[in-house]
Amino acid sequence: MTALRLRLQKELFDLTEEHLVGVAHIVRQEKEKKKKRDWLLALVSTKDVPVYAKLYLLKMNEKEVFKKKQDWQLRDLKILDGVSADSLELRMDLDERYTWTFISIEEKEAFIKILQQLCDKYNIGRRTKYINLSWVTGTVDQSARGQGLGGNNPIQEEEVGYQAISEKETSDLKALMSGCETAISAADEFADRLARELSVLDGDNIHSMMASEEAVDNLMMLLTTSIEQVEVLESRLNQYDDFLEHIRDSMEKMEGKTESLETVNNNNAVLLAELDNIINKLQISYEYQVILQEADFNNPDMLPPIIEAAQALASALLAPIPYSLTKMAAVQEQRKRCERWKDKFSKNFYRHMNNSFIHVGNDPGENLPQNSTRLTLPIRSNIHKELLPYSMLMHWLKQLEPKSFSDLQKTYTSNLSKLYERDLSRFLEDAHCRVGGAGPPTGVSQDLGGKKASKIHVSSNTQLLGSDKETWGSESKASERERFDVTLELLLSCLEPVVMAEQNFCLTFFKMDSKVSDAPVRVSGAKTRTQKQVTEELRKMMSQVFHNMEGELVKFLEYFESVDTLNSMYSYVRLSSHVLQAQDTGSFLAITLGSALIHTKRNFDRLMQAQLRSIEDCKPPKRSKCGIISFVGNLGEFLSSTELIFRSSDRRTDIEKWYMTIIISIMDNIPRVAKEHQKTPQEVVKMENFHHLHAELSALKIPVLDNFKKDAKQRYTEALHNYVTQYFGRPLEKVNQFFDGVSARIAAGVREAEISYQLQFSKQELRKVLASYPGKEVKKGLADLYKKVEKHLSEEENLLQVVWHAMQEEFIRQYKYIEDLLQRCYPGAQISLDFTISNILEYFSDIAILH
Repeated sequence: MTALRLRLQKELFDLTEEHLVGVAHIVRQEKEKKKKRDWLLALVSTKDVPVYAKLYLLKMNEKEVFKKKQDWQLRDLKILDGVSADSLELRMDLDERYTWTFISIEEKEAFIKILQQLCDKYNIGRRTKYINLSWVTGTVDQSARGQGLGGNNPIQEEEVGYQAISEKETSDLKALMSGCETAISAADEFADRLARELSVLDGDNIHSMMASEEAVDNLMMLLTTSIEQVEVLESRLNQYDDFLEHIRDSMEKMEGKTESLETVNNNNAVLLAELDNIINKLQISYEYQVILQEADFNNPDMLPPIIEAAQALASALLAPIPYSLTKMAAVQEQRKRCERWKDKFSKNFYRHMNNSFIHVGNDPGENLPQNSTRLTLPIRSNIHKELLPYSMLMHWLKQLEPKSFSDLQKTYTSNLSKLYERDLSRFLEDAHCRVGGAGPPTGVSQDLGGKKASKIHVSSNTQLLGSDKETWGSESKASERERFDVTLELLLSCLEPVVMAEQNFCLTFFKMDSKVSDAPVRVSGAKTRTQKQVTEELRKMMSQVFHNMEGELVKFLEYFESVDTLNSMYSYVRLSSHVLQAQDTGSFLAITLGSALIHTKRNFDRLMQAQLRSIEDCKPPKRSKCGIISFVGNLGEFLSSTELIFRSSDRRTDIEKWYMTIIISIMDNIPRVAKEHQKTPQEVVKMENFHHLHAELSALKIPVLDNFKKDAKQRYTEALHNYVTQYFGRPLEKVNQFFDGVSARIAAGVREAEISYQLQFSKQELRKVLASYPGKEVKKGLADLYKKVEKHLSEEENLLQVVWHAMQEEFIRQYKYIEDLLQRCYPGAQISLDFTISNILEYFSDIAILH
């Protein structure tokens, strides 16, 4: 324990100039049971003046170093409770009640003794109450006030322990040792010397004390008198303290009585305010009672006071009243009166609105002009204007009579749906007339003539790339498509304001937005769950009001898409534009147009798939000259039409994907058709069709097809080269064979000057070969070749002169090859062909002019 005290003194208390007096181990409950820590209670006193005593709670950390966790001034100790002699617990009342558990009874007893001595010594003027300490001190428990005395009850020697000498004592010791040179080497002699000097000093002190015995007696008498006076003062202070305690208790009792009176007054005031509040909440003026019982809903001027009276009734019925107060007879009676007024008023209002809704449904209202120059769908603003003043009463009914409100909502929905059904039927019939000049055929508006008939009708009116040219290019069909596009855009533009006007009216009239206004506002743009619920309810109501809109719109589109399948492209573009422009994607109109868009998208994809199948199933023409294949010839008009439709559309990426798919299919199927056509050479078919495809793509200038345009040009060039190579061949065959042998000899290492000395390639043999190709025979052979080429090529693409020019270039290339070898291997022999390059150009020109 002494080592621990020295360690604590050095590590913790020397830094703060405090002296460790006592220390004891205690046990604390840890949250983590696995980790055990040492806890200590330490008693210290300060070294400065005045001296204060402190209590520290110390804890050893993971590095086995003690840290100060908490500290208290010992003068704040109010109660010290030893519990019992057998208990390890010790209770202290400091800033709060603390209970310490020691590890042994002995440590607890030693700690209590030191603690009690410190309290008696340093707690001057403060009272510490000792409880259950008789087993330690051997005296009756009492309240002790520190006396500041240091002689009668000294702290045990153990509390002092080892103390290092001070600086002054160190300097004095050094001065003493400096007076003796052998203080260190002859310590015994130095000690004897100090003992002799000390005995001399003691003798002097005794003589001095004997000489001043009378003064000492006087001093002792004065000290005794002072102690007696201090005891008298202490007794008086204790008496005053008792008086103050009595006065404090009396004041606390008087304060309690005053608070009781104030509580009664406050309760009475609160009760009076609560009663006034209940009366104000439940009371309805006589004027309002008369209005509620005799309400005239047909008089517009009476609506404001009726609404005001209804709101007063709603406030009374919905007033928040504590449950305990609802048991009062007066409150129950007043509520029953309000219920009777509410029942009568709500029945009258329900009857009036129900009749109004039925009248609206039976009234034909605004008729569409038969000879109007513009397609219009009436907005029922007159009905909205007539019903809107009742919106506050509808909200009242929604709050107090939800069932009646729901019934009225269903009545309105069923009657308005009849009205809009008639309007939509007239509107779409007019749209049919504007597109086709007459209404839809009988049965088409109902079921489009059945699914089977619809499919047959569609297949017979489909303009496919693989079909004959005669099915394309009708001016009447183009104008009808344009009318369909304009009418569809106008139709969709007319639907939007009508639906939005009805939707906004229902939202306001039936107070569907009341949930949203009551819900907390979000900073972000995302919809709350309440907003989504309101949107769902509103969409459901709109689907009941416009129950036939989606079906009629789909039937309208189906009919005209069956008449002309290209109309599906117009529908797809127009519907996409309106769906993307919708502000609320979850609204009824957006959902309805989205459903129609899905239907149109399927028809559009079906049309594109049909175009692909027509290309793949296309058969070669039965005529002798293949010419331009149908899917290549129809491509230009098809692309022109689709570009006109999709030029500025948001769906352009969709058609561009189909463009690439169709062009790939065309380029793959041109060689197939060329191979299947038996009467025209394959290279001619490929040459003409790839040339036509390149021309069409170049004319349209569609950026996504630029790579396909280059590919078509390359394939056309390859086909032209192959055709010229195959059919033009080598008109001077023997001459070419002769010089091929010459080239082979040169390649084998024979010098050009020695070629003429070989028997096989002598000048005589060369003259024989050249003599077999006079100019007239060559010209005749070229004329026969021209006729053959003319039979192969078609008049549609007009490539005869292009091919003839390519053959001319090939003949000139072969001529230059022969002439070059003549000049190199037979110089000065004056041997040459019977014709020149100018003669060749003349032959080709004359043949082209003659034919």
